[in-house]
Amino acid sequence: MTSMDVSLSYPASKFESDNSLTNPEVVEKYQLAADIVNAVLPLVVDKVTVGISVNDLCQFGDDLIQFSTKNMHKSTERGISMPTCVSVNSIVQYFSPLAENDYNLKPGDVVKIEMGAHVDGYIATSATTTVVNENTQNPITGRAADVVCATYFAYEVATRMLRPGIKASEITKAITEIAHYFRCQPVEGTFSSPMKRFVLRAGKDIENRFLDELIVQDLEKYDFEIEANQVYQINIVLSTGDGQVKNTEYKPFVYQRDVNKSYQLKMKSARLAYAEVNANHTVFPFAMRALSSNTSRLGLTSLLHHELVTAHPVMRTKVSSDLCAQFKGTVMVTAEGPVRNSLPLTLPFVHSQYQIPDNTTAAAVLSTGAVKEIRKSKFVVSSDVNFGEHREVKEDVEMEE
Repeated sequence: MTSMDVSLSYPASKFESDNSLTNPEVVEKYQLAADIVNAVLPLVVDKVTVGISVNDLCQFGDDLIQFSTKNMHKSTERGISMPTCVSVNSIVQYFSPLAENDYNLKPGDVVKIEMGAHVDGYIATSATTTVVNENTQNPITGRAADVVCATYFAYEVATRMLRPGIKASEITKAITEIAHYFRCQPVEGTFSSPMKRFVLRAGKDIENRFLDELIVQDLEKYDFEIEANQVYQINIVLSTGDGQVKNTEYKPFVYQRDVNKSYQLKMKSARLAYAEVNANHTVFPFAMRALSSNTSRLGLTSLLHHELVTAHPVMRTKVSSDLCAQFKGTVMVTAEGPVRNSLPLTLPFVHSQYQIPDNTTAAAVLSTGAVKEIRKSKFVVSSDVNFGEHREVKEDVEMEE
């Protein structure tokens, strides 16, 4: 069964059994996906230096995931669940550029690297933030250090609080509290979400910030308690500014098939793009650069127009000089508490002028024991991928009208 079949015809009883964390096979596949991301993300981070191409970083991450999954569970679908995105400075998420939109890293750039893998539809996503530091003997300071520290500690607190019975609003409040300690703000429109097999956003979100116009009655209406037997992607994004965002000059680079929509396509480029998306990416987000030809890329516009795909727009902070940081990981919620699928993320060499005060909720949560990890992985990434080798665009194939 392909993921398209799953999405279009999936009996409720099978959906429930396929997402039960009491099933060892389900847990194993979640962890296999996490093993890949845990191994690949540090390799991409290690390539971050002055002058490096963002396009190369993204392609490197995607190629490593593809090579790592190709020999796993060969009778099932597996591969990328979130294309590698490298969003710099004020750009929030989803920057995975084509070669003509490339950017070369500069000293002091705040670099957010995000990716995801799946094995048989079981997903692991992760993201981390680093700073391009020419002098590695000295820590990064200033506002870049403030936002990186704030986001890192907010991520750790949110992960520790992900327990049955905890309300989502309590986690949001803790994230906002930590952001304030470092004179930062959560970025609007960012959130953490539960995941299911083949589904990246499978229920109510844990918002990183409360809406400014939200009243108490609305909060009570939309609030919910965390439940056991769930898998979450904890995604914390903070800004040195007020957290408001706006569109960038870039057209979207990341798209996703909407399986609830259908349309009889007429243009050959659209039919080619549609066939390729269904065959290679199915229900998961994909980068435009992953399409095999210029004809397919041209046809993507028609798919978007007919709502067969949705776009993940590239947003930036309202003030372009503001900086964003992101930390993200996959966490299982058991009756005993959270269990990390993604390995603990490393705080880069930064030094903030601020800290979390003692005798606060955040400090109390951080003082609790380390979050349990599902296992230590011995997964080794394929050595067949060479950094900086751009994928060649295939020759366009003529299709009959």
